[in-house]
Amino acid sequence: MPQGPDAEDFQSLFEAAPAKCLVLRPDLTIAAVTDAYLGATMTTRAEIVGRHLFDVFPDNPDDDTATGVSNLQASLERVRATRRPDAMAVQKYDVRVPTAEGGHFEERYWSPLNVPVLWPDGELRYIIHRVEDVTDFVRLQADSRTHQELEERLRTSSARMQVEVTKRGQQLQDANHELRRLHAELEARVESRTTELKDANRRLQHEVEERRQAEAALGKSEDQLRQAQKLEAVGRLAGGIAHDFNNLLSVILSYSELTLDDLPADAPTARALREIQRAGQRAADLTHQLLAFSRHRVLNPSVVDLNDVLAGLGRLLARVLGEDIDLKIVTPESPATVRADKSQLDQVIMNLVVNARDAMPYGGKLTVATSRVTLDEEYARDHAGVTPGPYVLLAVSDTGVGMDKATQARAFEPFFTTKEQGKGTGLGLSMVFGIVKQSEGHIWLYSEPGVGSTFKIYLPEIARPADPRPAGAVRPPTGGRETILLVEDEDQVRKVALTILRQLGYHVLEAATPAEALSHCVGHKGRIDMLLTDVVMPRMSGREVADRVAILRPGLVVLYMSGYTDDAVLHHGVLDADMAFVQKPLTPALLGRKVRDVLDQRSSAGAPP
Repeated sequence: MPQGPDAEDFQSLFEAAPAKCLVLRPDLTIAAVTDAYLGATMTTRAEIVGRHLFDVFPDNPDDDTATGVSNLQASLERVRATRRPDAMAVQKYDVRVPTAEGGHFEERYWSPLNVPVLWPDGELRYIIHRVEDVTDFVRLQADSRTHQELEERLRTSSARMQVEVTKRGQQLQDANHELRRLHAELEARVESRTTELKDANRRLQHEVEERRQAEAALGKSEDQLRQAQKLEAVGRLAGGIAHDFNNLLSVILSYSELTLDDLPADAPTARALREIQRAGQRAADLTHQLLAFSRHRVLNPSVVDLNDVLAGLGRLLARVLGEDIDLKIVTPESPATVRADKSQLDQVIMNLVVNARDAMPYGGKLTVATSRVTLDEEYARDHAGVTPGPYVLLAVSDTGVGMDKATQARAFEPFFTTKEQGKGTGLGLSMVFGIVKQSEGHIWLYSEPGVGSTFKIYLPEIARPADPRPAGAVRPPTGGRETILLVEDEDQVRKVALTILRQLGYHVLEAATPAEALSHCVGHKGRIDMLLTDVVMPRMSGREVADRVAILRPGLVVLYMSGYTDDAVLHHGVLDADMAFVQKPLTPALLGRKVRDVLDQRSSAGAPP
């Protein structure tokens, strides 16, 4: 009866494989190596097997900028920590030639991939380190760039020379023409000299008169120019004064109005505050006159449908983004009407789209979506300047590089930019912020490094004049007695969600990490009715958490939450369209209603307890 291959057969097959591979133990000692890898690194199996990886392959000591060891060590650490493959960018990692051939280091470039080999229980057994030698490709690419740069300089120099030759030829032709004209004129003057001498006195008087008139006209023009310059300077000064004064009036009028709202109408100080308001309003009228004088642009608001605005910009946005970015525009069937300056809205959308494009230099996905939402009292209390009521939400979400918290804190500051010098003014987002605020709206930013960014703009919804639609009442949230497993890595978000759910009567198991959530599933003796989890978390997504929890707790209902729009989350491929989802920012009413709705839907569907 034929027998299968034994361990020695497998070892021989591996060593003869054409791929350049090392097998590393978790402590990074070398367990096995292919012949192809030995040939590429000019080593022998006896020299390297059993030794530590970086003892065998150190950095080039003559290259102060060498990063081969540190970059590879970081990749292997990620594999050991995550138990997932880790692909590295092209690395410069020089190789030492044998001592018999000089012992020096030879410049090499590699494309590495590190793959974990796990036991059935998930323990790391080995790491397979596979590389491709791309040295020739890198050198060829560098030579190609040098050749292209030389050709470009030659073409530019040739074009400039051609322009200069053409220019000089034209100048020579003009000079020859002028010489011929002067020669003809001189001959004519010689012929008519006798007549000219008779009329010399008359012509002289005529020229003197023309000169006097020209000097008078020149003086008048200079006076007009000085007046225009003076008016321009006054206009700039008036505009600056009006701008600064309006800032002061905003404080005066706002605080007086806020104070009046807190005072009874017959309070002794109410009359004085109303006088302050009236004086402030008269001063505001004066600043409007100054702005008109300085010709500063004033917004021209009208009732516009944001869906129509996006439809009109669709082709332009696609051209701006290019073919490597997947654009998705999501609009509801019902109108999304606001009162705003359409041209300013175009600028807002274009600025956000251009910023998203710059954040995805290697391509990605961009979602631009509108929807109708209602911001309630809880949301307004947590967001200064927001008035409760119906709004239209414009959300722009990308899958770009994202922003850390320090960058988000300064994103709307004038002149702040993360782009290279000369490639950004730092005024785009500050302009967006100003237009949104001037349109009585609110803007909110959610971003995570390596995941992407979402800008949410809330503008007050305006019913069309011919079709007024009163806003519907918001259903107050109701609580329950079910047990909810809450998974959220942001401490402040987790604590506020915990407080909301417990106030509504739910029993809550709190988890800051996916590992804690799985531990609750194993250790909690009672029933768990719902998993409420964030979508984007370090090391494990909310979808992965739900899949693992479902094995331990079959029949558990899941509610996902995220700072991205639901369409953007679906577009990222994180969730399916039929999964329950609640969008951040969370408010007690929003979270309470959504949790109750999802639990009630499970009960009505006959899900097991």
